[in-house]
Amino acid sequence: MNSWKTINFSRQYGSQRLFILSSLTMLLTFIFVYVPAQFLFNAYTFYDNYFILFIFGLWLIYPLHKLLHYLPIAHHVNKVKKGLSFRYGFVPKIHVTVFEPISKWQFILALFTPFIVINSMLIFACYIYPHYLHYFTIMLAFHVGLCLPDLICAKNVLFAPNSSYIEEDDDGIQILLHKN
Repeated sequence: MNSWKTINFSRQYGSQRLFILSSLTMLLTFIFVYVPAQFLFNAYTFYDNYFILFIFGLWLIYPLHKLLHYLPIAHHVNKVKKGLSFRYGFVPKIHVTVFEPISKWQFILALFTPFIVINSMLIFACYIYPHYLHYFTIMLAFHVGLCLPDLICAKNVLFAPNSSYIEEDDDGIQILLHKN
């Protein structure tokens, strides 16, 4: 296979820049979702009980996000490397890396699955529990900010040829074409 394009995220974007962009995306998502959601889901009074569950839900979003990245490519057991470590004793850092080439469309499915599933669940929860709309919109904004690097990666992969394969390394991704 020949390399069509290499995308080095640490050089092209940098971790600080991605953090700032994700934070701004979180803020803008909350601003643009909260007010219309108040009118749409008819929430007149908000309750602030179950705050501990809200904090636990925020903590749970990241592991669930990574699990949903893994599920579409789980059948590629020999091509996917998984790892788990903890920061500060309780903050999980989960690694899911495709170290052998998989098809472009499987990679895109793995990128978009958490965005679609978790955000749909949170929007549905806003409808079911309108008195906790503020909790769910905060969680939605947090998750959209968490998805920003995935969306940037998907933007780069979407413009690759349809017959291409994707492989990850420490710095980013490589888009590969099959040699004819």
